[in-house]
Amino acid sequence: MANEIPFGHRTGATLKANVYSKAGAAKETNITMTETPANSGLYLGDYASFVGRDQVIIKQGSVPVGHGEYESKLIEHSSLRIVRNT
Repeated sequence: MANEIPFGHRTGATLKANVYSKAGAAKETNITMTETPANSGLYLGDYASFVGRDQVIIKQGSVPVGHGEYESKLIEHSSLRIVRNT
């Protein structure tokens, strides 16, 4: 997938991702995070329209379980870093 949203979480969860602009405006909500491969704990979502500094919130139901910021780089590959909420 292009512009993947990767996230590690316990296996068997149902996760969704929401993307917001750096100003906090919702860009897309309820992006399905698919556990790939099955039973691996690696969840991937696809969002094709990332812009530098977009914010990503990952939820299990209504509870945020992770968040991150999309970092756009000109020379290297762009990246999205997600951290687990505690």
